[in-house]
Amino acid sequence: MEHVTIRPRQVGDALVLTLLDSVGAVSPALLMRTLMVAAAPGARLVVLDLRAVGLVSVHVARTLVAFADSCAERGVGCVLVPNAASAAVHLVLDVVDPGATVPRFGTLDEALSGRAGAGADPAGPVHSLSFSGTDLDRVERVLSSAYAPMRISSASGRAQVHLSRLAAGVISVDELAVGFEMTFEAGPIGRICLVEVESGTVADHLVRGRRRSRTFGAGDLFSAPPDLPVTGRADHVRARVTLLAPDLLAQVAGPDRGTRPLGDRPVDDAAARRLRSAIAHVRDTVLASPETSLLLVSTASQYLAAAVLQAFPNSASSPVSAMDDHDAHFQTLRRAMVFIESSADKAISAVDIATAAGVTLRAVQLSFRRRLGMTPMVYLRRVRLDGARAELRASDPGEMTVTRIGARWGFSRASTFAALYRDAYGESPSQTLRADTSALRIPGGPDFASAGIRPPAATGGLDGEPFTTDPGEAGYRRD
Repeated sequence: MEHVTIRPRQVGDALVLTLLDSVGAVSPALLMRTLMVAAAPGARLVVLDLRAVGLVSVHVARTLVAFADSCAERGVGCVLVPNAASAAVHLVLDVVDPGATVPRFGTLDEALSGRAGAGADPAGPVHSLSFSGTDLDRVERVLSSAYAPMRISSASGRAQVHLSRLAAGVISVDELAVGFEMTFEAGPIGRICLVEVESGTVADHLVRGRRRSRTFGAGDLFSAPPDLPVTGRADHVRARVTLLAPDLLAQVAGPDRGTRPLGDRPVDDAAARRLRSAIAHVRDTVLASPETSLLLVSTASQYLAAAVLQAFPNSASSPVSAMDDHDAHFQTLRRAMVFIESSADKAISAVDIATAAGVTLRAVQLSFRRRLGMTPMVYLRRVRLDGARAELRASDPGEMTVTRIGARWGFSRASTFAALYRDAYGESPSQTLRADTSALRIPGGPDFASAGIRPPAATGGLDGEPFTTDPGEAGYRRD
């Protein structure tokens, strides 16, 4: 019979509810009932102590957030103390509560005093997870937490799985090895799922509602829909699995345009190569760096979303409406430029720019294309380059490096930053860092703005930069 054990402890006017590791396997309804019974009236604060919990499912995490919401309705605070050593718990909480609306603390003392100390986010913006297991039930629980609720089986009764994940914000990239023939039935994953098969076979892959199953082998790249169950067999598979929030596609394409994937394979081999390159860059350069910042993660996430939109057939393409054509005027451009120049050091998206301009994303994209011959994201990159240039000139070369300054302004790849910088200013970032600080160029200053507002001699980036101006492009050079 299913049961859950919660140990309550009164600490002043706070109630600490300590959950054991077995909580990860209980039903959400039972957990909610037990929490409501354990939460005796009179406490001003309820602390959910998860330090002994090594793994939770998405459903359990949602139940914890729902319980915290019920506490708030009664005027009682509720906070979490996750297991600092379990990246899996942090990842699931990030998926369910990405904005941390339920406060999280690194230690029980910090939670009781309301102080967020260094342990509150032990991994910074990037979380990692590594799991190896041979117990079939344990493997099923881990895969259900990492992806979607699923049932797995093995004809031999044996299992062997290794999972290594790097994640930040709304994206994650996994290295997954399934060392046996695993039959699976998985529910909707809730995220865009991209699978690059390195070896082995994913056979009989069937999405509910489709007539025919598919088989994918080494070298194939395919997507699974976020909102439909799937079944299939993973036969000794090694694969890279990338997950990203569907909302991320809307941030690039615009909420006024649908972004539902219409196919499970890239439109052509070139699109598949570009997407593979984007995924490799995100995992190996952005997520693998200990100095990764939230701005870098945001920029890389939009880059990846743009690559997905370009690679797979989707519903984002639509004709320009009469309203968008009317709204693509100079005042739209001016408002968008002012917002970009005042927010270039923050994690902003194309949708944020359109919202600040008071029009749709398509309208602001049209205004930039017609008057500047570039996308809003290319303009944002140019303003960030100016910001990096100003910081390089103001920095002491003995205390600051080009790589660190580039990363602070959203340029995760040092070689790309150097190439873009040289194209824009005719010198390398290191030359600027070592030069004197006279004639400082201010981001969005007259020299940049006046040059940008002049009608371009030809379409493309400023100064003949070979960048696409496709509305779905996030301002990155094509390979």
